[in-house]
Amino acid sequence: MRALQKLVRNGNATAVTVPRALLQHLGWLPGESIIIELLEDQTCRLRRPVLEDFAPFGASRVLPEPAAAGTK
Repeated sequence: MRALQKLVRNGNATAVTVPRALLQHLGWLPGESIIIELLEDQTCRLRRPVLEDFAPFGASRVLPEPAAAGTK
């Protein structure tokens, strides 16, 4: 399936419209989160996020304290 679309200005951002037929084929819904990847060959890939896209659960979000002055 292929569709020729234009980039559309949306405030300070630029958007691309995904045709309804494509959304239905993928089972995607408006408002659903997606990942946009820029690939080495200068193409983009749109996909649903997977767990590996997010920080591990239970990971410490506190920065380590700096070492005291004069200690090695």
